[in-house]
Amino acid sequence: MNAHDILTEERRARMAAERMLAQKQAELNAANRMLSRHAISLSEDLVETREVVEVVRGENIKVRADLDRAHVETDIAQRRLWNSLQSLNDGFAIFDADARMVVANTAYLAPFDGLECIRPGAHYEEIIEAAIAEGVFDLQGQPPQDWRADMLARWFSDRPEPRVVRLWNGSWIRLVDSRAPGGDTVSLGQNITQAMRRQAVLEKARARAEEANRAKSAFLAN
Repeated sequence: MNAHDILTEERRARMAAERMLAQKQAELNAANRMLSRHAISLSEDLVETREVVEVVRGENIKVRADLDRAHVETDIAQRRLWNSLQSLNDGFAIFDADARMVVANTAYLAPFDGLECIRPGAHYEEIIEAAIAEGVFDLQGQPPQDWRADMLARWFSDRPEPRVVRLWNGSWIRLVDSRAPGGDTVSLGQNITQAMRRQAVLEKARARAEEANRAKSAFLAN
């Protein structure tokens, strides 16, 4: 191979290398453009995602604030309700579907003062038995087992009838129990002592008037 052939071969090799370099450069440029477009797309997606995240974060903050405000308002409403129930002169209590006391105001618990077993969580039957054992109620001559059976039968009936009971201290309580949705029972103990005393006075006055009429009739008959 002479010098001319060598130069020709080198030129061809150089041209082939230049074409290869140009091709690789074109491929690299294309890849760079693709990467650039992908980076731009990712950047746009990232910006959009950040915007969505900020919106969601803002909504979450608002929801949390609303929940916190709702909890505060609920607590306030519950405190107001409880304070109102505590201010009642009549007894008020709620029992769950299993006949266990959930809550009771001071007036309801007052007749059982000193009985530690009479508290939220106590079963109604336990309350009746403790009340009998401690003489909380005046059974008015009824055998304790019969009085207990009557009270429990009334309580577990579908619609308990109101019942008037007398306490050991002479007070009269009208028991009114009603079923609430979900199986709870709302129990009211209305103090009707004054009404019962007025009724007793009226009955005595009526009896005296009837006795006087009978005496007058007997006198006139003679």
